[in-house]
Amino acid sequence: MGSSRGRRRITWVVAALGCAAVVAVVAVAGELSAGALLAVTAAGAAVTGVGLARRAGAGAPPVGRRGLPWLGWLAAALAWELVTLADAGLPTLSDLADPVLASPLARGAATLGWLAAGAWLVTRPRRPS
Repeated sequence: MGSSRGRRRITWVVAALGCAAVVAVVAVAGELSAGALLAVTAAGAAVTGVGLARRAGAGAPPVGRRGLPWLGWLAAALAWELVTLADAGLPTLSDLADPVLASPLARGAATLGWLAAGAWLVTRPRRPS
């Protein structure tokens, strides 16, 4: 399969099988288990590696004002975590997510969403300059 289309198809099949394996491990192994940690770390490292390889040598364009909402969300999350660090009576973001992610199905769906977001970040088209 020397064609670019054939290689792309194989890449997508391998990625889909890898995603299915990670989702299954996270759903079955349980939250905060060594198996789930290893599966998520491996998937995150693979997505990061692909992203770095695809954009190697390319400078990132300035974000500008469209990044301000993301900066706001990041600041709010950081502020919440700092407040919960100072006051042990307040729940952290992970404490708030625990009841939602207690079900294996919800944990698997959240993992799939996390992988989909990472894949979108890696493959999103570049804006024309």
